[in-house]
Amino acid sequence: MKLFLALIISLLSFSAFSYEKEFVITAILNDDVIKVQKLDSNIDVTTGDILLIYSHTSKSILGYARVETVNPEDDFLTATVQTHNKSGMIRVENFLRRVDLTHTKNRDMPARFDLLYKENRKAAAKYRPLVYAGLAQGFTASNLIKKEWLAGPSILGYGLTSRNQVNTNLISSMFKILNVSLKTTIFSNDDYELSMENGFQYFHENTKGSYTFTGYLDMISNANFNSYVKLRVFTQKPQDEYLYNSGEYKNDLNLELSLAYGYLFNNWNRLIFGPKVDVNKQKVGGTVGYYIIDREFHTMIGVSTNDFSEFKIGREGYLLNLDFWWRF
Repeated sequence: MKLFLALIISLLSFSAFSYEKEFVITAILNDDVIKVQKLDSNIDVTTGDILLIYSHTSKSILGYARVETVNPEDDFLTATVQTHNKSGMIRVENFLRRVDLTHTKNRDMPARFDLLYKENRKAAAKYRPLVYAGLAQGFTASNLIKKEWLAGPSILGYGLTSRNQVNTNLISSMFKILNVSLKTTIFSNDDYELSMENGFQYFHENTKGSYTFTGYLDMISNANFNSYVKLRVFTQKPQDEYLYNSGEYKNDLNLELSLAYGYLFNNWNRLIFGPKVDVNKQKVGGTVGYYIIDREFHTMIGVSTNDFSEFKIGREGYLLNLDFWWRF
């Protein structure tokens, strides 16, 4: 009986982590384009479908390909490779299967940063780069796609193009700090992403304005770790009632440097943590947050501080952060 149960469990485990052989690569046409053959002529495939590429020997996933042309007269099609795991080589005889990234039910999809999909805003947010990390952490270098919205109690953003998005911090507006910013992608590839943001604030009670420049650099370290570097340069600003960095800054230019690390869990949720240095006030703080990401909805819970040495609860010490927002 024990032997029978062990056999059943092993068969179930194999089926859970094996992939259907729906397509096979028959030729590498150039660095990005592959020729693919359907292994079953009854499989329906159309232009724009996403195919998951996996090794025919190790069964490890190598990346995604997007169907470009389909020949209805035979079982062949061409596809463009859109993501590629650098540790594996895509070659003839690799298998493929169609995957629907618009939902989160792909239970056998391994969580890896190289499998994040940037090209289609219809893909579930779980499989896409994180654009916004909550009120305390702010933005990453990634941008919204054209006509995509980011909305929550703390933020409202819109993708003007696939490289430009406009934002406003709603919490700041509640504290009578009107604000708007434009964030632009400068450079992006599979390993690095560089962006800059120009922001303008108007302090209604003090009738003063302020300008903020923020540079973002996201880097993928390995399959499950990445890092977020952020440099903020801002002009003079008065004291206000905002939750973070609410003190007065008299210098013409003020600097703030953040370095955060991100970990991707097996369920595609994330942990982001790291220090933040206020150069002018010589204070070191930081944030830590856990992110639950579904198809469109994000939830973050964590702790932040502007100064690690202030052992108290409140704006000048430690704050419990709870934030949520939608991407659609």
